[in-house]
Amino acid sequence: MTDMVHNINVKVYIADSSKLQDKELFQQLYDNANEYRREKIDKTEDQRDKQAALAAGVLLSRALKEAGYKEQELELQFNNNGKPFYSKHPELGFSLAYSGDRAMCAIAIADGPIGAEIGCDVEENTKELAEYLDEYNMTADKWTRLESYAKATQADMESLFYGSASVIPGFIFSHPEFDDNYKYNVCCRIKIPSENIIIVDLTK
Repeated sequence: MTDMVHNINVKVYIADSSKLQDKELFQQLYDNANEYRREKIDKTEDQRDKQAALAAGVLLSRALKEAGYKEQELELQFNNNGKPFYSKHPELGFSLAYSGDRAMCAIAIADGPIGAEIGCDVEENTKELAEYLDEYNMTADKWTRLESYAKATQADMESLFYGSASVIPGFIFSHPEFDDNYKYNVCCRIKIPSENIIIVDLTK
């Protein structure tokens, strides 16, 4: 499939979801969200996670709009691994992630079908996470690399974690760095230029 792709444009959107502590803003964005996103939020118990899940959906809506798509006209389906995709637009791939007060959306548009060949992940680099990963001789940066790769390639995360999965060549990692306590990674077929990593203010 990938040999049919010649040009790929990838953009990454990142937001501070703590801005959605504002109840009026949260409700406004929630009301504008699609049914799938609202159901996902409703099933989430922790308010911080609700904010992050909503923020991820907001980022996707913005990314699609800027790319020239009308989200309400796109048919969302799910593959055998539960990954969402737009069935009638094989040239379009996206990945969402959130952790703590950060939400992330990576979107790829190609001049040929690319399937789900993009993945992103963000993790709050907490003491608890560091202690857990240290038991497996792993860092938060490596963990987000594995997560983003698993999303991009549909690989089994457990097999990747224990090193028993086959590695698919041709994937490149980009890891945006900010002065915060989070680790970010994006996995796709190209290196993402810094100007394509966009910080979004959810209050605007």
